[in-house]
Amino acid sequence: MKNKVITGLLGFLVVLGMATPALADEETGNVYHNGNTTELRGEEVVGSKDTSNEVQTATTSVTTDNADSHYMVSIPAAANIKFNVVNTTIGELKITGNIKDSKQVNVSVTKDTFRNGNSTMDFSVATENDGAPLTNFDANSAEAKAGKHTPLVVHIDRTEWDQAVAGVYTGHITFKAALADAQ
Repeated sequence: MKNKVITGLLGFLVVLGMATPALADEETGNVYHNGNTTELRGEEVVGSKDTSNEVQTATTSVTTDNADSHYMVSIPAAANIKFNVVNTTIGELKITGNIKDSKQVNVSVTKDTFRNGNSTMDFSVATENDGAPLTNFDANSAEAKAGKHTPLVVHIDRTEWDQAVAGVYTGHITFKAALADAQ
């Protein structure tokens, strides 16, 4: 029984020894590929009459990690509206960042009404005096990289001011930003 086991082990070692050449370097001319390394090998033979210089060539493949899209939306933190002023520029809305070409930054703009106790006063947010209300502002990859911005103007109609009761009115403008597929 011992002889059969020893014979079997010796046979296995012989077969394993024959498989070893399969693990050797992959060779093309004098360029050797071994796992993650490529070696260019050259030699000068002493006494050789061949005067040509043989050049060995290989390439390395280079890639980067995936850079995730990122952006920043800047808005005014607070603003003061002077009494009886119809159009007040309160700052700007700005989108900056580095986003993939297949994406864009979408900013939605909503507002509530000014409140002073039980009194309310309506207003709108626009990008210019007496302009259309601003509800959306988008930036594609190139625009975000360059920094896309627009002024923010709070518009309060003269009729709203005429009906306003004395006191301080407060309200809010809400900006929601999201990364979406480019359109």
